[in-house]
Amino acid sequence: MFSINDHFYMISNIKLQNRGNIRVTNVTTALLCRGLYRNAATAFKELVSNAYDADATIVRIDTNYPEFDFISCVDNGIGMPIEKFLRFFEQEGIGSSIKRKGGKAISDVSQRPLIGRLGIGMLAVGQLCHSFEIESHYKDDNGEGKAYRAEIILEDEGIPKRDAIIQNEDLKTKEIEVGKWSYELIDYDKTKTGFRIYSTDVRQTFRREMKSSIGEKEFTKISFSLSDLHTEFYDKAKKSIRDCKPYLETIWEMSILCPLPYYGEIYEYPINTASFKSSHRKTGDFSKAFEFIKERQQKFLNEKFRVVFDGIELRRFVQLPTTDDVFPQLFFIEFDDDVFESRLKFAGYIFAQIPRAIRPLELNGIQIRLRGVGIGGYDSTFLKYYNQIETIRNKWVSGEIFVDDGLESALNIDRDSFNEHDEHFKKLQSSLHKELDDVFNQIDKLARKRSEGKRETKQEESQKSMQAIVVEESRGKIKLVQQDMGKDKPNVEVDKKQRKIILNISKNKKIDAIIKAVMVAYYTAILTSNTEEQRDRKFHDLVKRILGELV
Repeated sequence: MFSINDHFYMISNIKLQNRGNIRVTNVTTALLCRGLYRNAATAFKELVSNAYDADATIVRIDTNYPEFDFISCVDNGIGMPIEKFLRFFEQEGIGSSIKRKGGKAISDVSQRPLIGRLGIGMLAVGQLCHSFEIESHYKDDNGEGKAYRAEIILEDEGIPKRDAIIQNEDLKTKEIEVGKWSYELIDYDKTKTGFRIYSTDVRQTFRREMKSSIGEKEFTKISFSLSDLHTEFYDKAKKSIRDCKPYLETIWEMSILCPLPYYGEIYEYPINTASFKSSHRKTGDFSKAFEFIKERQQKFLNEKFRVVFDGIELRRFVQLPTTDDVFPQLFFIEFDDDVFESRLKFAGYIFAQIPRAIRPLELNGIQIRLRGVGIGGYDSTFLKYYNQIETIRNKWVSGEIFVDDGLESALNIDRDSFNEHDEHFKKLQSSLHKELDDVFNQIDKLARKRSEGKRETKQEESQKSMQAIVVEESRGKIKLVQQDMGKDKPNVEVDKKQRKIILNISKNKKIDAIIKAVMVAYYTAILTSNTEEQRDRKFHDLVKRILGELV
């Protein structure tokens, strides 16, 4: 029998006479124009990423809340030259970006890591409106100010549906027109330097979804302050951001996905260091992780990039731990090596709070950030970490991994998910899972230790309560003492002569504690009663009181 390797060897050495190139039909490309992005937040994120690459310091997005009948995105970056516009719409087509030409990896002015690669980000706005206008004011290569205004009309209604393509062979090769464009040159205005997109032709699906999510409560309580929004709607105690409905969910998700600094002081956001014991803050993992977070925060601050959405300045509002009465832990992960002759470099932190679930649940999981931009939100499967994903402990964990080099080949066209068969993705996945093995082992040990400590404290408290009840009932004539009598002895013994009830402390299981409570009630009733009827009544009363204290 032939092996698989023999099979591939034979195929690779066959000289076939009929050869050709694989083509993609026009309709395949046209179908992409129907919508690449998961939701409004990821579509807006692409517009923000374009502004970031254009060295803007601020990008303002407006939806004309609460009517949502107008969309605009205005930045103060370097603008888009008319030559680039024509390359997109007249010559090579959308997807012909030259941002990375010649291996370019950083922007010209701010030296930021470039996000875009394919030049399809402008399609994002097409998911929110049927047509839009753009206006660009910029300096050409000679330093002369130039400007133009253009209109783009998307004719997605003329794009056949997938079922129609399957049933009609002619549609597969038919040239599909996805829209029309026009432009005019206008006077350069220095105060308008940058790029702007605006539309009054908003899709009804977007408008209905946004309007339906603004009820009377939201309308009266929505503030244009991010901190107020978090207090009112995104509070850490909230189970899920989805409870806030689409408009508020869009704002929250954009603040998480965009390349922005964390909210507030670095010692409180995203990691509240005051929640950690001093002994843990001295560990190597904590120091590395926290120094890494500080370095990333400073990097974002140095870039001076701001995003204002409907008047709300966005920041990554993350604070871990997300609930009180927890035992927090912080871990560090990093990798820098060649994978299939191509460099992959990433680093990040993993946080755990024992024994409470992360709130809101959208922060549970691992967030992959590629060149500062969040890809797909927090992944609660931890890139399909099957070892622990079915346990309750995975809900205690959150974290971020920043990829500085590599992985881009794994990014799907929507920039919101990965090709999981890509070698860089596989390496990131395996590295994360290996780290999680250690993280969850430590979490398990700490959870058990914490549980045992709480059980011991509870036992001490219940025994003190029993002591108080016995003293009260006997008016101080009976003592309740503890003694290690060995596991082969009963839970409770009584010494009638010395009027003592003895608890066997070598037996401290939950069932033993219940047995002790019942027996203490029984012996107390015997030692303090004169008649059988009185003893029975006291016994029942004492069982209720002592067991009540126990539970």
